[in-house]
Amino acid sequence: MPPTSHSKTQTYQEPKQVTGIQPATLLRAPARVPLHKALWALLLLILGIAGCSSKPAPTPAFVYAANNGSNNVSAFSVTSSSGALTAVSGSPFAAGTAPTAIAADPRGKFVYVANVLSNNVSAYLVNSMSGTLTTVPGSPFSTGLAPTSVTVHPSGKFVYAGFAGGISAYTLDTSTGALTPIAGSPFTGGAGIVIVDPSGRFLFSADFNINKLSAFAINSQSGALTAVSGSPFTAGVGKNPLGLVVDPSGHFLYLGNTADGTISAFSIDQVNGTPTPLAGSPFATGSDPRSLSVDPKGSFLFAGTFGDGKVSGYTISASGGLTPISGSPFAVGTGILGVAVDPSAKFLYVADNSPGSVRALSLGANGAPTAIAGSPFAAGSGTEAIVVTAKIQ
Repeated sequence: MPPTSHSKTQTYQEPKQVTGIQPATLLRAPARVPLHKALWALLLLILGIAGCSSKPAPTPAFVYAANNGSNNVSAFSVTSSSGALTAVSGSPFAAGTAPTAIAADPRGKFVYVANVLSNNVSAYLVNSMSGTLTTVPGSPFSTGLAPTSVTVHPSGKFVYAGFAGGISAYTLDTSTGALTPIAGSPFTGGAGIVIVDPSGRFLFSADFNINKLSAFAINSQSGALTAVSGSPFTAGVGKNPLGLVVDPSGHFLYLGNTADGTISAFSIDQVNGTPTPLAGSPFATGSDPRSLSVDPKGSFLFAGTFGDGKVSGYTISASGGLTPISGSPFAVGTGILGVAVDPSAKFLYVADNSPGSVRALSLGANGAPTAIAGSPFAAGSGTEAIVVTAKIQ
């Protein structure tokens, strides 16, 4: 089992588009312009107007932090202009014993927390206006022994929790947030830390104890897992892997090797999900990289390094390689664990285990993080993991 710190909407309405060319408009076209050119010009104008519309960019709504030492979840609302945090009324909210991982569904409607010492997942309904958490009926939901991670499928239909011997898989009731075990769950295979790629086709898991990376195909209807041919993989995997992230394109996977102080990088086969080590991998990082995060644009990767209280930052090349950002690694706190870039790619939030707090940093154009006014923001004891939800403005 990986060491833990105690050891570790709005609905967007598409604009209506013109579906035909009005005859009166054509009649007013100058006589010297051929009709087919007038039609073409008008069509270009219509397409141009339609093309100017785009969905509003997401902004951060709430930050939630799992506190391993105080067995609860701290909740904060986010000031979107500055990234500053304000404690939500009623925070912190009770969780199970030693919450060590946290995730939210894509809509930010539900939050899930893996409790490593009570062998279950706590589920919460999020108040979209205030950010307060209400326990989902039936919560907590049983997992395998000592769950150390939890992730939600991009479709919002499934939840997966990695534990010492495999992966607990659930269907997610999108109305209530309740979890129901998927037939065949738990699924065997190297586990501990789990992540689903953005396409929702593959799940990857890192096994801290045996230095392996496993890959599974996800049944889009049932959520069931089937091991990818050749899984588990050892090529390119370092010692005691723990941090795990897939970039937004779904083409690259990164793995933090805690005992090596390195990040392994892999390309993901888009047909079968097989991970292949990239040229130049592994890449050096700080001491004990336990958490990784890639910004929504796929430009930067950040690694929280528990051993030295720093955050290492990298630019991501078109081929997936990592180049340190100027000034990296950045001194941030004392016991850095979870890291998460917000949906707008403007801010980085970091779980600082000692003392329990959330560090908030703004990201420069080159990805360099700078502490914002008021940071750090007090959380519970042993803050270990963090998630940021989004809203559309």
